[in-house]
Amino acid sequence: MVGKTFDRVLAIKEVATKTEKKLIEGLMKINGDELIYLSITELSAKLKVAEATIVRFCKKLGYNGFQDFKLSLSKELGIQEDTSNNSVVRKLALKMTDAIDETSRSIDYDECLQIADLLINARHIGAFGVGNSSITATEFGNVLARIGINVTVTPDPHLQAMIIGNMTSTDVVILISVSGSTKDIIDVAEIARRNGVKIIVITCYDHSPLTKYADYVLNSTRREAAYEGGSVSTIVSISFIINVLYNAIYEKLGEDAYNRTLRAAGAVANKSI
Repeated sequence: MVGKTFDRVLAIKEVATKTEKKLIEGLMKINGDELIYLSITELSAKLKVAEATIVRFCKKLGYNGFQDFKLSLSKELGIQEDTSNNSVVRKLALKMTDAIDETSRSIDYDECLQIADLLINARHIGAFGVGNSSITATEFGNVLARIGINVTVTPDPHLQAMIIGNMTSTDVVILISVSGSTKDIIDVAEIARRNGVKIIVITCYDHSPLTKYADYVLNSTRREAAYEGGSVSTIVSISFIINVLYNAIYEKLGEDAYNRTLRAAGAVANKSI
């Protein structure tokens, strides 16, 4: 690997501790295009080095942490890629179609039907995300409204915590986090677990901290580099998962699903000029 980011890594190799040398050797064996998509949890498991060690090492290099390290590397790789590819529109289209195709292969539809049963029979449903993940959480609420299932959605972490605080084992919460490491969403998951709430996680990282709380995990296989936060292809892949869940619920509701969508459509029929 070459570039300013890895120049920093190699520059301190001679004065690195034994554990840091193990980390450096491991990093040098990983392709940069792969590294920028790894979470700190995955890198820790891959190299058998503690997460805290990785963070300390990144700070020793002058970065704020592992995410900042990946951001620097991502920028270098991104610049190299941009100069060699002129077909921007085609490239974006391929990213989105690839994201859906890869995600479709990771989904177990039988599991989606089980989740559909949970959602249909839940007393109360919450769908939460923060930042760009709140966009897809809102979409989830909108989609279920079409078939008469009410979902509480808010992007405010404080409100999320308060709502979850009053939910019980008869309720279900959908937690959406691309990284699976968003502290606000992990805090909500902890409260949900204490209250016995059924937890469904939608994420791009199946070994992330958030998945430890989940009863069900649905994976988008489209991962983001640090500089791509909230990329459209990631949002598209999660939106695809939401629509698969919608179809599973529709199937479980049977004939009543059609009647529900008709009533919803009728309620907004006079909204168009």
